[in-house]
Amino acid sequence: MLETVLLHPLFGLGLTVIASLAAATLWVRFGRPAICHPVLAATLMVIAVLVVSGLPYDVFYAQAALLDQALGGVIVLLAVPLCRQARFIREAGVPLGVALVVGSAAAIGTALALPLAAGADFALLATLAPKSATAAVAVEIAQAQGGATGMTAVIVISTGIFGAVFGPAILDTTGVRDPRAVGFALGLASHAIGTARAFQISEITGSFASLGMILNAILTIALVPLCLSLLGD
Repeated sequence: MLETVLLHPLFGLGLTVIASLAAATLWVRFGRPAICHPVLAATLMVIAVLVVSGLPYDVFYAQAALLDQALGGVIVLLAVPLCRQARFIREAGVPLGVALVVGSAAAIGTALALPLAAGADFALLATLAPKSATAAVAVEIAQAQGGATGMTAVIVISTGIFGAVFGPAILDTTGVRDPRAVGFALGLASHAIGTARAFQISEITGSFASLGMILNAILTIALVPLCLSLLGD
């Protein structure tokens, strides 16, 4: 009976939805603590079920593929709040451009600094470098550069969860409170997961997070191969 349930084509989809709803409910009930962010809690719930049940990840991923496909449409819908905030985005054009270049370079630099100091091989550097881009972009970059795509995906998701959980508090502690700056930083450093957290703060914050996520993905595509080619010489 249990095996029949686990191998049902929609088990992974149902598990993901139920875990997400449960995590969001608990997060609100306990006063929205950062350490219990729904993304982190739901991820841990799904991992626990997979470990206890022994369901292979490949099977679970195939069962939940519908959510992955729907994500493309959700990303397209991010254009709506961007259009609403177009005036504010134009007004902050130059500061955003500077923040984009510095932030993207810093994201790549911090990913490579310790591995380089420890004498890591090129494959590991290629795996780590695109950690702050969206998962789809990061995996493609890592694959093209000879990195381990599975590890890249895990690192990207971990980066997003860390940014969503601790990012707003870190920014507030350092005096960064402008919703545009907070949003842009979350999107740039923590991609889609950070962007989802930004929309929980406000529409302006979420809109600038969307912009940061998109622009950083584009810039990362250009910077990572350049940096790796310089390191490989």
